[in-house]
Amino acid sequence: MDYIRPDEYSTTNAPSSGLLCYNISMRKRPSFDEIYMEVVDVIAKRATCLRRSVGAVITIDRRILSHGYNGVPPGHEHCTDTGKCLKDLAGTEEYKICVHAEQNAICQCAKRGLAVEGATLYVNADVCITCAKLMVSSGIIRCVVRRDHKGNSDGIELLRKSGVQVDEWPNV
Repeated sequence: MDYIRPDEYSTTNAPSSGLLCYNISMRKRPSFDEIYMEVVDVIAKRATCLRRSVGAVITIDRRILSHGYNGVPPGHEHCTDTGKCLKDLAGTEEYKICVHAEQNAICQCAKRGLAVEGATLYVNADVCITCAKLMVSSGIIRCVVRRDHKGNSDGIELLRKSGVQVDEWPNV
C-alpha cells in the first residue's frame, strides 16, 4: 500500500486565514473487500484449532456485523489448551465439538438478533457443506473466500447452485 509520509505534506499554499493546506499526493485506497479480507486474517489469530486458523467476517452495507473464528463453544476446553485435537478425539464428524468460523459469525448475529439476509461473508478457508447450508438458509447473498484447498469444493458448489455470489480471493 502507498501511504503518505509526513515529509510529503506541503504548506506552501496556506490561506490567509492561517489554516494549513496540505498538498497530499494521491494514494490508492484499499477496497472494502481488501480491508475485510485483512480483518479476516486478524480475527483468525483468535482461533483455538491446532490444525488451522480460520476467520470470518459478516458485513451488510459495507459495515461489519459480526466476526467468528474456529474453536469450541464457550465453556469447553480448547484444543490449544489441551494440546490435543478435539476433532480427532471425538472419532466421528457428527460428534465433533468444533465450531467453524462461519458458523460462529452467524451464531453471533443470531444471539444479538441481527439479520444477515443480504449480507456478505468473508472467510480465509474452504467453505464446508454445513457452513454453506447455514449461509444459504440465513440469506447470505455473497461469499468472498480465500481457498486453502484443505477441504473440497462441495460447499462452494452448493453456494453457487443456490444463487450465492462466490468471489474467490487470490492467495498471496
